[in-house]
Amino acid sequence: MEVKRTQIISLPLDNDSDVGVCRRKAVGLAKEIGFNEVKTGEIAIIATELVTNVMKHGGRKGKIIICQIEDELEQKGIEIWCCDGGDGISNFKDALKDGNSSLNSLGIGLGSIRRFSDVLDINPNPTPILEELYFNKAKSFKNCIRCRKWTPQVQWLGKHKKLEIGAASRCKPGEQVNGDAFVVSHINSHTTVAAVIDGLGHGKEAHWASHLAKEQIIQKAELPPVALMNHIHQSIKGTRGGVIGLIHIDTNKQKLSFTGIGNIECFIFKGKEKKTMLSFGGIMGHNMRTPRVFEFSFLPGDSVCMYSDGITTRWKIENLDWKQSAQHNAEIILNQFSRNNDDATILIIRYSV
Repeated sequence: MEVKRTQIISLPLDNDSDVGVCRRKAVGLAKEIGFNEVKTGEIAIIATELVTNVMKHGGRKGKIIICQIEDELEQKGIEIWCCDGGDGISNFKDALKDGNSSLNSLGIGLGSIRRFSDVLDINPNPTPILEELYFNKAKSFKNCIRCRKWTPQVQWLGKHKKLEIGAASRCKPGEQVNGDAFVVSHINSHTTVAAVIDGLGHGKEAHWASHLAKEQIIQKAELPPVALMNHIHQSIKGTRGGVIGLIHIDTNKQKLSFTGIGNIECFIFKGKEKKTMLSFGGIMGHNMRTPRVFEFSFLPGDSVCMYSDGITTRWKIENLDWKQSAQHNAEIILNQFSRNNDDATILIIRYSV
């Protein structure tokens, strides 16, 4: 997705005082564009950590470009490029983990940048105009990080009254925490995003991966499905990773969109007809394929069901009375068809008649 760039600020980096200068420039632009106080604070952290990284690890010489961006839907945001001539990051995946540092520091900088950015790219190719005007085709910088953060939409605090939600989840027997997670986020009175997430394996590391992904979905639910999946993928790098099935429901359009990476099962039940949804292989946070979105009609009386591989595939839709509540059926499936050697989660959403 190409964007339009305006209000471009380009600054050299060669002194510790540049940290404060760049932070103030980024914060000033964020306030002008319309970021709220919380998100402006996150932009301040991004700018601070990027420039600090140049001073600590990038040979104390670099360049930062801060600009306003706008996509084809006229959503505005901030883009920051930060480049240096240091030795680079030998293992970017490990560097994203909190506590990992080649110096005597806390090692939370790149992790913070990842969490607070909507998009994080390493050594992307600048557009010809950017390269001509701001990189001078000199290729003097070996390493470059690009971050994007979009202005947040107003959060909906109500409920989606046309949808009935049922969910049940439990950790692997013997474990203390659940490596699975589910989330339902109502964007407005007619639009809802929901997901089932399975952190790779089980235990604390799986729990961390799945709940970090859940947190990102809650924070960025308004993003289009592909952009949201890409954001989750970037955000959980450095964790064990996981698989996700994600749906976007619009009851005004009576449409459901699905995208999935990994083995989360998902289908729509339409009274007598069952439509299974296609998910692509891969592990979010590691080797995700380009997500694809599949669209289906979603009408009053229809139900959508998603579940992790801790639920066996032996159960049949005929085993359930679909006139019962979604919560009742979710609990029956979890109790009767979950495996003893894995976490298990099921989510059922019914479009009420």
